[in-house]
Amino acid sequence: MTSKIRSLGVLLILPLLSISAITAFVDVPSANALTKRDYFALDDQPLVARYGNSPVCGNHICGPGEQSKMQQELNQAQKGNTSSHVMSGQTMMPDNHSMMSDNGQAMSESKDLGSVLKLSNANLPIVIPLVKGLYDGKDVFYITTEASDSTIADALSKFTNFPVTFTPALAKTPASAQANIYAFKNGVKGGGVLGFQPNVVDSIPGESKYSPLWKINLVEWKDPTTATVLGSDDEIMDAFNSGKITITPTTVVVNCPIVQWDGDKEGTIPAGHMKIRDTISESGSYGNAQVLNIDTAKMQVTFVAHRGFGPDGSTIYYIATDASQKSPADALGIVLANKTQSTISTSAAADLYQFSNGIVGSGPLGFQSGVGSAKQGDQYYSPMWRIQVVTWKDPTMATVLENVHDITSKSSLTDTMEAGFIVNCPFFSADTVYSHGK
Repeated sequence: MTSKIRSLGVLLILPLLSISAITAFVDVPSANALTKRDYFALDDQPLVARYGNSPVCGNHICGPGEQSKMQQELNQAQKGNTSSHVMSGQTMMPDNHSMMSDNGQAMSESKDLGSVLKLSNANLPIVIPLVKGLYDGKDVFYITTEASDSTIADALSKFTNFPVTFTPALAKTPASAQANIYAFKNGVKGGGVLGFQPNVVDSIPGESKYSPLWKINLVEWKDPTTATVLGSDDEIMDAFNSGKITITPTTVVVNCPIVQWDGDKEGTIPAGHMKIRDTISESGSYGNAQVLNIDTAKMQVTFVAHRGFGPDGSTIYYIATDASQKSPADALGIVLANKTQSTISTSAAADLYQFSNGIVGSGPLGFQSGVGSAKQGDQYYSPMWRIQVVTWKDPTMATVLENVHDITSKSSLTDTMEAGFIVNCPFFSADTVYSHGK
């Protein structure tokens, strides 16, 4: 990896480090996966990712004997065997160290055989349904990925025909990190979640008060026969002050990142959408955009899903929608949502470990993929991730860390630093990604 690429990685993950620390990071060499390991130490054994209780081989559940074969190949690579290795449809050629695809084309040049540990299907497309809402009488389109209430999560899953994760940690979202969304219990029939007019949001990307974490407020007309479509929070408050409607705030928080918006009525915020990229890279490159396509006719958006590890080593995928600080938001090509920064010191956020050096792989900095401290279904899972950066003190001692236990067991050999910002990265199971792939 060139110095230029590493410098870009620093801008993405470590915007708060000092210049001296950045310089030291850029000069650190990559670890070689051929470094001999201690195969008698239990916590130093190379691991295979798991999906639930089943081991994962590449992009599928391991067949009989396949996990053992994959383990042997990994052992050989790390013991210094320089013969060709076949792993997940990719071949490492010993003569020029090029990663070759099945069709014989060179995927990338690298003299670091650690690249043999790149995860197969590091990036996959995932198609997520869009929901239409209103802001200032104009259309907005958003996705729904998590809800703090199990009943609401189930209802939203049925409404969108896409799994919405029950996430109790979002109930701990501080008020300072929330925006307001209004759902209508009666009135003008339409395509809203409750069968009436579309939901109304009180902010859009580009406004300082925008947040993807919405507190649900229920709106009900006192006389439904006089109902009209209310297209903004101002119109809702006017109707409330006139005694035409009631507003019932709830304690339910939903994660609904806005993907496309038509701007505000003053014209100070123009119409826009999340940045779109042309292609998806299997090499693991995150790129500077996270969306492949937005189709408001079909009411769907295609995100790039990045592969990583759950806390138990299971395979997970995640998308990136927004960040609480400008530098990482710009680097990833996602929305700036500064309000979510206030979740960083609360249990509404969880830790996502990314790696700044060590084994070359599919992570955002070009090293191994990240490890989440929780996953869907866990009590402490949240899509609001505090980025924790793991750096090997001696990169030549690096091994693959695939779960939280691996990370803690190597704490004497690594330094971990909080990057200081929040990234909204909803997790999905491999099954969800495969079943909702394009």
